[in-house]
Amino acid sequence: MKHLKYILLAVNIAYFALMAKVLPMQFEENDDVMMTMIANGTYSGTPDYHLVYINVIYGKVLAWLYSLTTAIEWYTLAFVMLHILSMTVLSYSLLTTPNRARWEKVLWLGVLYILWARVIVAMQFTTTAGLTCLAGCVLLLRGTPRSQWTGVALVVIAALIRFVAAGLVGLLMAPIILYTLGRRWRQYVPIVVMLMLVVGCRAVNARTYAQDPEWQTYREYNQLRAQLNDNPNAYTHEVQSHLPEGIDLIDYVLLLRFIPDPEQIDIHAIRQLSATVGSVPIKRQMKNLHRLDKYAVELGILFLMLILMILTTGNRRKYIFLILYTLFFLALVIHVSLDGFLKNRVFLCMLVPILVTDYMLLPDTTGKKRKYALCLAMILLGGWYTWQTLETVEKKHYVRYQWTHLQQPLLAYVPDDAYVVTLGTYMSMEATNPWRVWDYPFHKYVLGWMTWIPFNTPIASSYRGLLREDMYIFTTVEYERERTAIPRIREQIEKHYGVQTRIRPICHNGQHALIQIQAQ
Repeated sequence: MKHLKYILLAVNIAYFALMAKVLPMQFEENDDVMMTMIANGTYSGTPDYHLVYINVIYGKVLAWLYSLTTAIEWYTLAFVMLHILSMTVLSYSLLTTPNRARWEKVLWLGVLYILWARVIVAMQFTTTAGLTCLAGCVLLLRGTPRSQWTGVALVVIAALIRFVAAGLVGLLMAPIILYTLGRRWRQYVPIVVMLMLVVGCRAVNARTYAQDPEWQTYREYNQLRAQLNDNPNAYTHEVQSHLPEGIDLIDYVLLLRFIPDPEQIDIHAIRQLSATVGSVPIKRQMKNLHRLDKYAVELGILFLMLILMILTTGNRRKYIFLILYTLFFLALVIHVSLDGFLKNRVFLCMLVPILVTDYMLLPDTTGKKRKYALCLAMILLGGWYTWQTLETVEKKHYVRYQWTHLQQPLLAYVPDDAYVVTLGTYMSMEATNPWRVWDYPFHKYVLGWMTWIPFNTPIASSYRGLLREDMYIFTTVEYERERTAIPRIREQIEKHYGVQTRIRPICHNGQHALIQIQAQ
């Protein structure tokens, strides 16, 4: 159909608008809210391009757009545009793939839109990068110059947003790209250029941070901290009982809870801890594989589909490829799980490329029984993620209710010129309207991945900063219970700085509290 791509573009705009309104759309976690606040100037007072996880090139474009007008939330708008464009590319590719039966197109397209709804209800920069990179890889497969160069642009943009997510998707799509293009060497030229551009953008990002010692220190600190917080080996008894000399166990526990003391867990300490966690034996790392049981249904369905395709295909080359690809996927899942938590957003970035690859490699002829089995597998996967999406919607409704009716009323007690600290993830900032993040009315000082960030160091470079008169702490109402964060923070303030403290309650409700820690 001549105008199919434009029809799909219109359908995808309508679908996104409907899902964003009905579900509705919001950010999955606080990370995107904080990066939006940095980009639009809410955090520091001026639009800034240091978005931490996002390349400075992309950050500079956003900061420039915000300098033109803050009436548009450019961070969110850019993600929405990339989602719609990427889904148009993917849906067009699925519908125009030759030798595919109507039932195959309907099933794969239906599951793809179900997964898209799951992503919309919890928008995140990782899944946005993954979806954009996948669309770019699919265009690289089409072989025409226009498609390939458009694909190059999408992959580079994806790498700017989240290099790790784009890299994971690219890794999963590389085998099918090589399988499809074969020895048509000219069609690899755009891919080589693409890889050079990605490497160049990474070099620009590193050089930009290196030009400012404070930002360079923060960049290293945050990278190492993330490796600890996202590593199940860091939480083991083996590591906690063999901490480097001079590092207190309680300080380490507070680091793992995303609330480190920047002075006690400084850049030198974080380097030592990273080396300690990195030396955990492979035998101990293998125990982390039990965490994959949370994806047992999805993995079971994927492997069932791959086995059915292997048994069905009569093409020896495709047969060998499918076996090797299955083993490659299994090895990648295991590798990611050995020293990291396989988060749902990362698994989604792996799932969709697998489904696209399966679709491209479907046998041209399929026996009735195996056709029914493939249908059943896709229906099960679509049903499973429909249920997951509904469950996520319910959770997000609860989070939004908490933010609107329980948390914001407490924050109204904070003076306009004061700072708010959130310990852990108690404050549901992700429920902020993604189209109006600039409405967030409070100065915010955050620990977690904002520890050591130059925006915060003038305010508080250690736990002593928590004793400021203009520092308010947002926490759970059970903040005085033994082994919670507040008692441990007070204990460490007295231990390291010789200051005894007391709690000044400001206000509370049934779940949350606003307090201050004051020196006695």
